[in-house]
Amino acid sequence: MSVNNALNINQNKAISMKYIIVTALADEADELDQFAPVIHTGIGKVNACIKLYEAIIKYKPELVINYGTAGGISKLVGLHKIDHFVQVDMDVRGLDFPRGITPLMNEVLPIKTGLVLGTGDSFITNAEKQLEGLGIEIDLVDMEGYALNKVCEHHNVAFEAYKFISDDANEHAGQDWKEAVKSGTHLFAKLIKQKLGQSTLL
Repeated sequence: MSVNNALNINQNKAISMKYIIVTALADEADELDQFAPVIHTGIGKVNACIKLYEAIIKYKPELVINYGTAGGISKLVGLHKIDHFVQVDMDVRGLDFPRGITPLMNEVLPIKTGLVLGTGDSFITNAEKQLEGLGIEIDLVDMEGYALNKVCEHHNVAFEAYKFISDDANEHAGQDWKEAVKSGTHLFAKLIKQKLGQSTLL
């Protein structure tokens, strides 16, 4: 779902609930602490798991919302809500498991019915090469989303992720990310204000 549509659907329907916002970096969170407690995890899946696990224990939220930047694979622009999460650097094809599947965990790749976020601990600068062998089309890439979703599943807490396209996951990705890292925060803050209002955890 595009965020423009989400804004239209939820306009003037803000509800009060216990939610927290999680970002990887403080630079991605300007304006957001007026709405809810904001947790900065640091970069990567391990940091994301540790910090969000601790935050859920502390705040006991009904909903966790992740905002952050992502590299666009399928020529996306702007802010987007994520529908599916795949761990793209889980690669055990040498033991006949599909890429993106953790062995012996009863996982399957999702059926693509919306935007698919691929999460891995490597910054993507050549999507065709670095995502080779995945059995599902990836629309965006980041370094935390899959892990955050897994932590919320473990705690049975609702999870939503919104990603602002910062680069095209190509050879220019590093410079593009540095220039765009804060650009989507204002749009995300507008969405949160209209959709949820202020968290009761403040």
